[in-house]
Amino acid sequence: MSQRTFTFDLPEDASAQQRATVELAELIDSLRGSVEHLAQAHVALVDRVDTLDNPAGWIPAQHCWRELDRDAATELWAWLTDWTRWLVDRYGLAQDLGPCWPAHPALVEELTALCVAWHHAYSRKADPDAPLRWHEALHRAQQRWQQWDHTRCRHGQHTPTNPDTVWADSFPDEAADRAVSDDITARPATSGPAPATGGSR
Repeated sequence: MSQRTFTFDLPEDASAQQRATVELAELIDSLRGSVEHLAQAHVALVDRVDTLDNPAGWIPAQHCWRELDRDAATELWAWLTDWTRWLVDRYGLAQDLGPCWPAHPALVEELTALCVAWHHAYSRKADPDAPLRWHEALHRAQQRWQQWDHTRCRHGQHTPTNPDTVWADSFPDEAADRAVSDDITARPATSGPAPATGGSR
């Protein structure tokens, strides 16, 4: 609760009206502090309820790749790869998104943004049309994936689109594992909480 901000010393010969005004101002100041305290308690309670009622809405505290240390990056990689595996299976995206996406920084950033947005879109705090907006964002993202992955991961060799294409059961494969391992190794060792702000890697 914030400190009371209203202070006024009444003169000894203050009128009854002046005394009543000061008393009213002090009551208003006290009420303001109580309202602030209730507002803070409400926010904390809402966050707690959302966590209990919507465990799938959990998001790593930091998802800005540029600012992560090894421990935070390890946590985010595990969270993102699990969600991306679900995304590809759920929407049949194996022909659009290769299993070596961790080796493509732009795809990592795009999928991280989609993952964070998906969790928010399906949370209790989201607007009713948030899932629809997320699907529109996914559609636009699919077009960007092709722009960022020029080789289609075939080393210059064209592979015809196959609607039955699926990721191997061994995912993450060697290339994906190596990309994740190299990323984590290149980061500074954990030295405390990661900064709350920053750009993208």
